[in-house]
Amino acid sequence: MPIYNGALYIRDAIQSIFNQTVIPQEIIVSDSGSSDGSENIVREEAQRSKLKVIILPAKTPGMVANWNSTIRAASGKYIKFLFQDDLLHSNCLEEMVKVAESDKRIGLVFSPRDLLVEPSVEEDLMTQWLLQHPNLSAAFGNLETNQAGSLLLRSSKLLQGPLNKIGEPTAVLVRTDLFHRVGLFNENMRQLVDMEMWVRLMASSHVGYIPRALSSVRFHAGQATNRHRTEEIDRFERDRLQDTLRTLAIYPLLHWRVKCALRFAQLRRNRFCVKKKLRSLADQSRQPPVSAPEGGPDPLIPPDSLHSVGSHGSAEYVAIGEEFFRYFIDLCELKPDDRVLDVGSGTGRMARPLTRYLKGGSYEGIDIVARSVQWCQRTYASRYPNFRFHFADIYNKVYNPDGKHKASEYRLPFETSSFDFVFLTSVFTHMLPQDMEHYLSEVVRVLKSSNRCLITYFLINPAAWKLINEGASYHSFKYELPGCRTEFADTPEAVVAYNESTVRGLYAKYRLNITEPVLYGTWCKRKDGLSWQDMIIATKPADCV
Repeated sequence: MPIYNGALYIRDAIQSIFNQTVIPQEIIVSDSGSSDGSENIVREEAQRSKLKVIILPAKTPGMVANWNSTIRAASGKYIKFLFQDDLLHSNCLEEMVKVAESDKRIGLVFSPRDLLVEPSVEEDLMTQWLLQHPNLSAAFGNLETNQAGSLLLRSSKLLQGPLNKIGEPTAVLVRTDLFHRVGLFNENMRQLVDMEMWVRLMASSHVGYIPRALSSVRFHAGQATNRHRTEEIDRFERDRLQDTLRTLAIYPLLHWRVKCALRFAQLRRNRFCVKKKLRSLADQSRQPPVSAPEGGPDPLIPPDSLHSVGSHGSAEYVAIGEEFFRYFIDLCELKPDDRVLDVGSGTGRMARPLTRYLKGGSYEGIDIVARSVQWCQRTYASRYPNFRFHFADIYNKVYNPDGKHKASEYRLPFETSSFDFVFLTSVFTHMLPQDMEHYLSEVVRVLKSSNRCLITYFLINPAAWKLINEGASYHSFKYELPGCRTEFADTPEAVVAYNESTVRGLYAKYRLNITEPVLYGTWCKRKDGLSWQDMIIATKPADCV
């Protein structure tokens, strides 16, 4: 029982221990330096009881450090926390220990808890949220009395709210030697410190569950965990939890959607570093690229006269290619032996970094700009025989005004279900609706079942419109065409945007399952954007031919 200035409720909490149907071996109290007489109340109650009450002599500053001091002092087989504001139901210890004793693999037992909400916080937003989620574990589905913790970690909803699906420490019993195995609570955390611990425990043991409340958790205005909450603190807490989920002992157990969310979160954490690097590289655009071989410029970087849309100079060409290379691996799980299709391959901006990765696989690039394709084929052919480039003589008012074929009628020159990964960067941002939809259908055709594609867009949704209307966006898309919007009325293909709802409807039509969340970009000056354009990663279902 860690305490700090809990005089208002601590007597009731102690009494709820004394009233247990199973007598605890010891009651360990650690005071963090109370100034309201909390420790004296504990001593008074202890004198009236025959139970063994140990009050640790050292004052341990810090909420979580105080938790850990009680764990270090414990000598019993199980540890049951009770916070000073909370209550244990009379049969709590009996029922939890009974479940734990039923299987020595069970290291953690939990149950729902009742909520005791003080009038002073009834209107608080956090209180309202808690009342809407009385049963935190519901997101796990139907729980058994005993299940492997790894099964709970495998939930696709692990990172969806409510984030802590186990509950507060008062609702949990833990086998003592399990703390010795996984370590103590992280003293750098406060808000998500308990969930971070439950994750470590679930990865190392079975979990017992009792489907009825065995404790009551009180919420009132003076609780430490609700003080000083800021966006920076919340972000720090989530980052620490995500770091734990990425550890070698836990990451392989996670659902692929959770893995994807973790990779996306890591990329967002690095976003400002990436942008700083891009600016630095842009300042050195006349210098040899970082990855240039010693003794000369990189032969895979085209001359300035060939740089295509989206790249302004060699440094930015290299930086954007490297940026998307990480997306392909971290978000799309690209493998070295995959067969890859790059629709809109340009001058090899995405091909260049893939040359060092696709050792057992292959790359096919296709583009409508003849001289770009010719340069790539000439440059890559002798060095990388598994990289090939194809010219598609398709009409585009901006990039191929003399093209012979309509994009809406063009069939990609590849067999059905022949690629493990297909991507299109800055392609649909230059295509009108009929052409875009046809290309999307072709992506589905050539993509193997159960495999992924990545496509970039300018997506119009309420958040983007708000920024556009405020004058913040780099693009206004003020001209409306049937099915899309454009920046330029005379050359609409120059910059094209689509309503997000329209794109989602097309993905549903062609049976592409979008991997949420959509990865929005910074083109409209969205503060939390990942790249420049919006990205959608999707999977072709296993039963889709």
